[in-house]
Amino acid sequence: MKKTIAYGIAGAFAITVANAGDNCADSTCDKCVVEAVVEEQPLGATLSSGYMTDYVFYGVDLGGNAVWTGLDYAVAGTPLSVGVWYINPTDGFLDDELDVYASIAQEVAGFDVALTMTGYFFPDSGSDATYELGLGIGRSLGVVDWNATGRYDFELEAWYFETGLSKGFAVSDNMELVVSSGISYQIDYWSAGSDFNHVYVMAALPIALRSNVTLEPYVAGLFALDAVDSFQDDIIHGGVSLSVSF
Repeated sequence: MKKTIAYGIAGAFAITVANAGDNCADSTCDKCVVEAVVEEQPLGATLSSGYMTDYVFYGVDLGGNAVWTGLDYAVAGTPLSVGVWYINPTDGFLDDELDVYASIAQEVAGFDVALTMTGYFFPDSGSDATYELGLGIGRSLGVVDWNATGRYDFELEAWYFETGLSKGFAVSDNMELVVSSGISYQIDYWSAGSDFNHVYVMAALPIALRSNVTLEPYVAGLFALDAVDSFQDDIIHGGVSLSVSF
């Protein structure tokens, strides 16, 4: 969030000192200088919070009526960003989850590439933490945007892969409809062996309430494939989030 700070006291003091002994009564005098207001750059942080009807993680519904909050920080002058994210479903399989992560992002040969290390912790249940290394790649194809991710969980010794396409449509000056769809594949993650995991479709409507404040409702469909269809139903789910950058 861009902040404008008027240094009133310091400015008044500086002007008083500059004018001492000059007896400058004429505001047009060259010696009567009013310093410009200093505008600070954003800190690079984003605070977000939201609600999900269902917390869908890698194609599996882990709990319903979930409230979450997160804080991300991009380290100025570096490709590094860090963050924390906490969710607390009120019903379902998961009690709560705390994610702590660090990511390095860079453009490589026209592709947006990000390497992310994530720790998953479960404070209420006391379950063992897991640690995951992920590689994400994305690129605009002109008509649509393409993205793909690959993740390895060191505790589960399992792989998860996902790829998808997205397209944004301007609705108004401050609103956009983003439609996306994709498919995932897993190796020893939700089930033994390798199988296609799920297909998803989603429509999100990010609304810029201000230059640094975004409200985003969404609705999505989860369609279970071979790896998870024995315990996961096809569902329609949704939610809304509010994020503030500063």
